[in-house]
Amino acid sequence: MLRVGLIGCGRIAKRHAELLGHNQVEGAILSAVCDIDLSRAQTLGKQFSVPSYDCMDKMMSQTDIDIAVVLTPSG
Repeated sequence: MLRVGLIGCGRIAKRHAELLGHNQVEGAILSAVCDIDLSRAQTLGKQFSVPSYDCMDKMMSQTDIDIAVVLTPSG
C-alpha cells in the first residue's frame, strides 16, 4: 500500500483526499496533509483522520510517506 501525503489543501485537495481517504485508488491511502495555512490542513486532516502539518519538511520527516502530491492553484 502506497502512503500519500498531500501538500496544499485548497479546492482540488478535497477531491484528492476523498478519493484516497475513501480507498477509491487501488493500492494507495491518504497518510497526511500539509498546507501553510494550518487551519486548512487541520480541517482536511480531521475529516480523514490523518495528521496535518503546516510545514512540508516536518510532514516528510515525521510521517512515512511514499508519494507526495503537490497541489497548487492553476493559472
